[in-house]
Amino acid sequence: MPTAKKMLQPFCAVGSQTKVEFFSSVHQMSKLVEFEEVLLRHMEKYIKANENKLEYLKARLAELESDHHEALQEGPDYFESPINNYLLTKHLTMDWERVENLMEYESGKKSLIRMERFKKHQAYPEIRELDGAIAGLVRIQDVYRLKTADMARGILDGVEYNVELNAQLCFDVAKYAAKENKTRLAHAWATETLQRIDNTESSFGHSLPLAEKIDTAEVLILLAKSKMNLGDLKGANETYAELVKERPDVENYTNTYLDFQLQNFESDYASLNLTAEHDPIPENLYNSDQHNLYKYVCNGLFKQTASEERELRCGYLIETHPYLLIAPIKVEELNHDPLLVVYYDILSDAEIAIMKIIANNPNNRIERAKVIGADEPIISPVRTSQFSFIPKTAHKVLQAIDVRAEDMTNLNMNFAENHQFQNYGIGGHYAQHYDWFTKKTNKTISNIEMGNRIATVLFYLTDVEQGGGTAFPYLKRLLKPKKGAAAFWYNLHANGERDYRTLHGGCPIIVGSKWVLNRWIREHDQSDRRPCDL
Repeated sequence: MPTAKKMLQPFCAVGSQTKVEFFSSVHQMSKLVEFEEVLLRHMEKYIKANENKLEYLKARLAELESDHHEALQEGPDYFESPINNYLLTKHLTMDWERVENLMEYESGKKSLIRMERFKKHQAYPEIRELDGAIAGLVRIQDVYRLKTADMARGILDGVEYNVELNAQLCFDVAKYAAKENKTRLAHAWATETLQRIDNTESSFGHSLPLAEKIDTAEVLILLAKSKMNLGDLKGANETYAELVKERPDVENYTNTYLDFQLQNFESDYASLNLTAEHDPIPENLYNSDQHNLYKYVCNGLFKQTASEERELRCGYLIETHPYLLIAPIKVEELNHDPLLVVYYDILSDAEIAIMKIIANNPNNRIERAKVIGADEPIISPVRTSQFSFIPKTAHKVLQAIDVRAEDMTNLNMNFAENHQFQNYGIGGHYAQHYDWFTKKTNKTISNIEMGNRIATVLFYLTDVEQGGGTAFPYLKRLLKPKKGAAAFWYNLHANGERDYRTLHGGCPIIVGSKWVLNRWIREHDQSDRRPCDL
């Protein structure tokens, strides 16, 4: 259905992937605790062999053991929090590197060798994963318009979690936001960093994660630049003055302050209220671009009115197949033109359990989802998830699902694409896009002779605790994931033309693990099911 900013299309042919990626799938993230278990055991042996070594190592072990124990106690629920996943990613990308540096003495050589051997023979997160984890947090904040102070305290969209970010973690987010030109968020996170630099206790009565000493001057530099970029010249001038006061010994900081004053000597240093962390909401949401409309539907600002919903109904579907006379399907209409409906209780828990086993089979490789650009499939930040394409011949349950889909859609499933299982990662989303193909992308699509994607059936295999809905910007509709339900819509008009009203996207997941099954149905041999209507 939807199309992203540059009309990026879902990629159908699974390519090769040499390395496992973790942040783009909560399912993959849950494996990292097993890796950390091995590292913890090697670290423990190292400390026992070096009783007179630095006390810092013991403190670090206690902290990591505590986090690890919490993960084991909470089980899979632990990995549904994007902040927990972010912390775990940081442990395994940066914190362990610092630990290894401290252990680089001859007495710890055996433990180091074992650590390196383990990392070499295991799929292991790279440093770039940290950016992916932070990007997920920033995406959640941006789409759902969350407050920085709340997120730092572990409050996500009104729900409080027993986890908190220290100054270093806040500064990491500030730097990433600045790099991505999200200046308001960079300003907010830099301000939060300054407030937390000397704070070592969380709001929950326990110590915050250990962090290296932050150079306050670095934070002030970022804060001043963000104020200047936002037009708060008076605030920027005050922050530069504070910088010079903090580090009068650094000539570069003094020169920066003087340069700022010289460049703005004719200015009256206009002041700007930067308490608002997000861009203002336009008076007329219809004037927003596609991406902002998608965000406004995700966060509930843009939705159908009561009058627009007046003609929509709920009931039982019986007319598309004789079998439904004895086993009707619960259905809810969400839009008439174009058609958008949701079927409920389509999948049983037992069937979903089998499908997850199928999707997680090592032979059915799950990898980072791609989109199609101009000429080739690419990994893109507009889609953070992992998927696997599996033919219906792989299991009788998949064949039964297709029979059920044919009964409820009255479309021929013989020419549907392979089943696509998809799991979303930290702040996992799929920005606005269309499911249909364009003429430019036809050459990169497999089995294009089967025609375009006439319709989509999207099965929800899990509930999602917070976020993760499917947004239809032009229809002003948000579908909340409901385990066992399936959404259905036509991607094309009855005459075969692409329907641009079917723009849609997967909203970022705040907390939870989202599994879906996509069934894309092709045009071939559907004329008796959906006759051409000029």
